[in-house]
Amino acid sequence: MSILEYGTVPRLDALLARAAASEPRRPAVIFQGAAQTYAEVCDRARRFAGVAAAHGLHKGDRVAFWAANRPEFVEVLFGVSMLGGITSPLDHWWKWADAYVALEQIRPRMLILGGPQALEVSGHHDALQAAGVECVLCLDEDGGGLACEPYEVQLRSATALRTLIPVTPIDPAMILFTSGSTGRSKGAVHTHGSLLSAAGTMALELALRDGERTLHFLPLFSSCLEHLIPLTLMRATHIIMPQFDASAVWEAIDDFDVTHFDAVPTTLRRILEVAPPRMPGSLRLVSYASERMPERLITALMERMPTVEFVEFYGMMEQLCLTVLSHSEQRRKIGTVGRPMIGAQLYLQSADGSPSGPGEAGEIVARSPTLFAGYWQDAAATGQVMRGEWMRTGDFGRFDADGFLMLEGRIKEVIKSGGVTVIPTEIEGVLMQHSSVLDAAVIGVPDERWGEAVHAFVTLSPGAAASESELKSFCQERLTGYKRPKAIHIVPELPRTGIGKIARRVVRARAAAASLD
Repeated sequence: MSILEYGTVPRLDALLARAAASEPRRPAVIFQGAAQTYAEVCDRARRFAGVAAAHGLHKGDRVAFWAANRPEFVEVLFGVSMLGGITSPLDHWWKWADAYVALEQIRPRMLILGGPQALEVSGHHDALQAAGVECVLCLDEDGGGLACEPYEVQLRSATALRTLIPVTPIDPAMILFTSGSTGRSKGAVHTHGSLLSAAGTMALELALRDGERTLHFLPLFSSCLEHLIPLTLMRATHIIMPQFDASAVWEAIDDFDVTHFDAVPTTLRRILEVAPPRMPGSLRLVSYASERMPERLITALMERMPTVEFVEFYGMMEQLCLTVLSHSEQRRKIGTVGRPMIGAQLYLQSADGSPSGPGEAGEIVARSPTLFAGYWQDAAATGQVMRGEWMRTGDFGRFDADGFLMLEGRIKEVIKSGGVTVIPTEIEGVLMQHSSVLDAAVIGVPDERWGEAVHAFVTLSPGAAASESELKSFCQERLTGYKRPKAIHIVPELPRTGIGKIARRVVRARAAAASLD
C-alpha cells in the first residue's frame, strides 16, 4: 500500500496523512517558536518509520518514548503506526525504577529518550538489554554518558518509508500506562479502531473545529488520547509547551492566537489566578476532566472568561469517551460530569454485582467503541475489570433524575466508618465551600472503635486564615454526624500527580507514617 493511499483505512497514521494531503502548508506543530507544516511532520514521521525499519522493527514491535513534551513525539506516534508497531509513551516524571517496571512489561525493541531521562538510564545498560531494548535514540545532544544514537542524525540520514504495513482495526497501536494508584502501573492497550473512535467522538462531543490552534501544556504521555489525536483529526495546529506554566499559557494564547486548550481544574485555577486584564479574543473553547470541578472555580472562570465555552468530559485511560457536560449545562448541572457520549452505555452496579436501583449509588460499569483491548500481557488484571464487553471502572457514582452522572470517588477510596459508607468527595465538596479553603483531601484512617475515622487535609487560599475548630463547626452545620471529619489537618500543600490531581495514595501514606488517631 502506498504511503498516500490512506483513504478509509482505519489506522492511526491515516489522521496525519489526511491532514498532510489536504492542508500540507498548514502549521502542524509549533514548539519554542519554531513551526513545522503538516507536510513536514508527515515526512519526518515517514523518515522515523524508515529509521525503525532499518533497525529491524516489524509489525507489533514496541517503541517506548520517555521524554517531556516535545514535537518529536508527534512524528514517533504516527511513524510507528505506519510500520504497524506500537507506541508506548512513558511518564516523564518517573525515575529509573518506575520506568524499568514498564519496560520489563512491554519489552520495547527501541527506546527514545530526552536528556534528563538519558541521565536516569545511564549506568543501566545491562538492565535495558534484559528488558529487550536493542536500540536507544537520544533526542538531545548530551546523552548523559549513555551509549545512544542521536535521534536527529538518524532521521536526517533515513530513507522514508514508502509502503505502509497493513493493519486492522483490532491491531494494537498504543500502550498507555495507568497511574498505578492501586499498585503497579499497568499497560492499557489501545487499538487503531479504539483510537480512531475516540478521536471522532471527542471531535463531535467537544464541537471541535477544523484548523483549531490548540495549546498543549498537560503531559503528552497522558493527554495524547483526548487531545493530540482528536485535534490531529481536525487538522489543528498543535502549540506544544515543554511543561505547564500559568503565565506562559496566557503568553502563548496571545502569541499564537490559541483557540482551544485541554486542562484539569488544578491548572485552570492557576491560569485564572494570573489572568490578564484583557482576555485574548482568539480563545473560544476549554475542555477539562480528571478531577472534581469546584463550583466556585467554574463560576469564576465563566465570569472572567465570558466568551469562552467550557466543556467537561469523563473517561479514563482504558476507555476515554464516557460522558460529557456541555457549556450550557455547566452551571445548571454543576457537580455532575454530564450525560453519556454518543456510543457509550453506562449502568451502576451494587457490591454484589446486581444493578443499582433508581437513585442509588453504585460502581460505574461502561462500554463504548473507545474501550481498550486489555492490559498488556496481563490476563488476570484484565479479567478483574472486564465482563465481556463491559468494563468495571472502579468509580463510584449515581445518576440524577435527568440522567446526569455524579461521581462520588473511587471504590477503593470509600470510607467505611461504623459499618456506614462515607464518600470522601462529598465531604471535600463541603469543605471547599468555606471561603478560606483552597483544596481538600479526605481519607479514612484506621480506628479501633469505628474501623475507619474520617480525616480531612486542607490547604488555605493565599492570605486566608481558618482554624480546625472553625472548619469543624462549618462541617457540623452541613454534614450528618458520621460524615463529619474526626480531625481536620491544615497543611501547606497537598501532594499531586504529574497532571495536577491530588495524590491520595501519598496522602494516606503520610497519614500512616504520622500515626494519626
